[in-house]
Amino acid sequence: MTLPSPNLDDLRFQSDLVDEARKRIIHYCPEWTEYNLSDPGITLIELFAWMTELMTYRLNRVPEKNYIKFLDMLGLQRMPASSARTELTFWLSTALEPVETIQTVSVPQGFEVRADQSEEEITFTTTQELLMTPPKLAHIRKEGEFNRNFFPRMGLETFYAFDQAAPKVGDTFYLGFDSANNISGHILQLAFTCDPTEAVGIRRDDPPWAWECLTADGTWQTIKPSVFEGERDTTGGLNNESGRLVLYLPLGFSPATLYGLDAFWLRCRIEQRNSLQGMYSESPRIKRVESSTLGATVPAMHATRIDGEVLGSSTGEPGQSFVLRNAPVLALQAGEALEVEETRGENGVFAPWQQVSDFAKSTRFDRHYVLDMATGTIRLGPSVRQPDGSVVQYGRVPESGRGIRFSRYRSGGGVRGNLPARSLTTMTTSLAYVARVANLVRADGGRDQEGLEELKLRAQRELQAQRRAVTAQDYEQFTINFSRSIARAKCLTPNDNPRGGSGSVSVLIVPAVAESVRAGGLGALHLDETLQADLRNHLDQYRLLTTPLNVREPRYFGVKVKARIVPQDFIQSGEALAQVNDELRRFLSPIRLDERAPLLQSGESWDGWPFGRDLFMAEVTSLIQQVPTVKFVLDVEVSYRDVVPVEERSIFEDNEEAPLKPVEKLLRIPADGLVCSLEHEIEVTTMETAYEKGQA
Repeated sequence: MTLPSPNLDDLRFQSDLVDEARKRIIHYCPEWTEYNLSDPGITLIELFAWMTELMTYRLNRVPEKNYIKFLDMLGLQRMPASSARTELTFWLSTALEPVETIQTVSVPQGFEVRADQSEEEITFTTTQELLMTPPKLAHIRKEGEFNRNFFPRMGLETFYAFDQAAPKVGDTFYLGFDSANNISGHILQLAFTCDPTEAVGIRRDDPPWAWECLTADGTWQTIKPSVFEGERDTTGGLNNESGRLVLYLPLGFSPATLYGLDAFWLRCRIEQRNSLQGMYSESPRIKRVESSTLGATVPAMHATRIDGEVLGSSTGEPGQSFVLRNAPVLALQAGEALEVEETRGENGVFAPWQQVSDFAKSTRFDRHYVLDMATGTIRLGPSVRQPDGSVVQYGRVPESGRGIRFSRYRSGGGVRGNLPARSLTTMTTSLAYVARVANLVRADGGRDQEGLEELKLRAQRELQAQRRAVTAQDYEQFTINFSRSIARAKCLTPNDNPRGGSGSVSVLIVPAVAESVRAGGLGALHLDETLQADLRNHLDQYRLLTTPLNVREPRYFGVKVKARIVPQDFIQSGEALAQVNDELRRFLSPIRLDERAPLLQSGESWDGWPFGRDLFMAEVTSLIQQVPTVKFVLDVEVSYRDVVPVEERSIFEDNEEAPLKPVEKLLRIPADGLVCSLEHEIEVTTMETAYEKGQA
């Protein structure tokens, strides 16, 4: 509990200053009898009262200024803005097909793509090099005969994709691609030549199958065939004489070992999602399979690249500072550093300096500098006078007149980078064989710089942790402080960790993707593998050596509400629907969606669904009833399903809803679980209509 601070500004303009001064007129100046506001003397009293109030207001700011200075002395700085991330898909002007001479198309790291329809220029850059190569099909195998490769015999004999006698659910065939050509994130086109068949019992435009890829962790991830114009499935469930289908392979697709064979593995499995799809009465007969690449996807982030920015020249004095023209600055990568001009032999060169967090361990010979990522301020080492009168130089001081520049850095970040899908479509420079580009998924994760009040709260928690992770609160604090891309963290100790091993600690992460969650994009809750690995390395610095650590996503439970309501008199149905949906999304959310009015039920700020908190149906009914535009709540039904974020990240609209389970009175949420909102169905009616239908 913080110590109470005195209120130095307790004088009020009218009651404590003006009125008190008027009371003393009789004692000090009895001949003054005119007290009207138009009197010049009263005007002077009000003027001096205003000046006095201004002085006391400034005096009251002194403790706050001292508090901030103390934080600065402790080395605490506001966390810089985090940068939004997305995936950019590049389409080729012509397909890449396997040939003897390997053809490749490259998109360099740092390639820039701009948003077209934004008020200000927003630029995203690729975070790694993209190399598009043609796929090299090497295996065609079946589940029951995996030891036999049918690919070399294609064209010589017919390949039965499923059971030849009686195809059934679960029948599978596999396509394996040579791992020498990396097709991770590629747009793969498969062209099939088959024996045409008629009346085989399936719906040709929606066959009962599922395409999946094998990921590095040994799990099969579903891939939906493309439904974009010009890329739709024309194979008729492999029953047309010729046809093509296009698969957008995920970035996590990598070579894996399946039954002792290493390759990029795809499989097609019979799976009947509904009875309208029908079932194969005979197996498709494939005579030839050809593959090609139509494009590929690469990660990108909201950033602008600046090369060779000149900062000025050195004055030869300690403690110099320089300011970059663009801020905030993103975390530096290889090749991004401060450079200072030096003489080596007879030539002048720019030598890179090393970024450090502070100068505590820097000697007068170390080429060290400190960079404030939020403001772009660069500081060189200071000279500090010691108690014995001597002066110690921390960090090297460049010679007078030496040029100083920054080799390269990236600037960006903030909520303005959270853009909807298909908003990044303009390439700043043209690329050979690349026709167009777009982001098929929403850009999310951008947050503005940490506020002053947030810094004050964080400082209290950091001082309690003392740079060691022992309690669950310590782990949560170090996790939140690691990156602005993290919105919430929960540490499960061995006593309340249902999925951890003996003695292990699990840290659950909810990314800062409020805009995507508000828009219904639950796939944005997927924990990025890079962020997950970096966070684990960060926490390793503070955890006890004997404590196993696991960083993962929470378990999400999607909740859908069906309700019939009667709006207030003279309220439009659309307004009532919008307010009910808005309040349900805010309540059933794993993350705070906005900073506006508090939650209706408690009147307090709602930071998201608490970890492990059960959901009662009565809570949902009560919430809807408290919406100002709702007069009566006639009926409420609640259902739920498990939500796996990586499976929700489809670039195609999916009208097929996963099976939902009804909630009777209570939905039990485990300790590592959170609730998220699905699409709700709210029906607006009138009491007269309800009576006629017997619903009220």
